[in-house]
Amino acid sequence: MLNLPSESECADRLKELVLERGLRCECNDTRGFYWLQKKACFECKNRGCKATLYLKGLTRIRGSKLPFRIWLGAIYLYVIDQNVTATEMQKKLGHGTYSSMWELLEKIKKLDAEMPELQERYKREKDTNLIPNHLLELSWLGFMELFITYEPAEVQDGIWDWLIGF
Repeated sequence: MLNLPSESECADRLKELVLERGLRCECNDTRGFYWLQKKACFECKNRGCKATLYLKGLTRIRGSKLPFRIWLGAIYLYVIDQNVTATEMQKKLGHGTYSSMWELLEKIKKLDAEMPELQERYKREKDTNLIPNHLLELSWLGFMELFITYEPAEVQDGIWDWLIGF
């Protein structure tokens, strides 16, 4: 089993990173958002709008029912070994359902495969060859952060940054 942070620790850190990047509502109100603890989401401060933004909806994992900590662990395992199997993930993460792990692994592979296209689009739009960390392929993220020598809790910012980068 991996030494993973709790679900609430993962959500708190992800929330901090989202706030650092800044949130903008479709209503273009400059007052921003506040955190609704009861619903675990951000809500627009504009009384006429009241749009809600959930943490998973602000990441590449929108629609997933799996906990943040499972995503964190799965990406960590994928970064240190791109040949990891769903069965290995299931054992190391202590998750009960093989099919969920298989779908998770396939989604991670698909997201990772989309990175070169996103990098090229970023280069064209920004007219630069410098690629931000959130657009790196996961193998590069692991190379740069030396994931193998650290626990998932110690490298989670790199993973969260990759997941919320659009």
